[in-house]
Amino acid sequence: MHTSRPIEVEGRFLGVAVTQATDHLDSVWRFIATDPAARDLDGITFPSPAEARRAAGQVVQRDRRPAGPQGPAEWR
Repeated sequence: MHTSRPIEVEGRFLGVAVTQATDHLDSVWRFIATDPAARDLDGITFPSPAEARRAAGQVVQRDRRPAGPQGPAEWR
């Protein structure tokens, strides 16, 4: 059975962290992105939902910063 946790940053739902069994009898949490802002993290495993949330928060902050005089590449 899998366990999942929603990953939300500043009220924005970015995806879910789902447990995934490993060969070592412990679990890791695989992040599944539902928001395009978090697509860089899609499929990455984390030791905990809190760590996935921390990484997602960093990605969202990165996307908020201007990318130079023209803005992000997708604006061009």
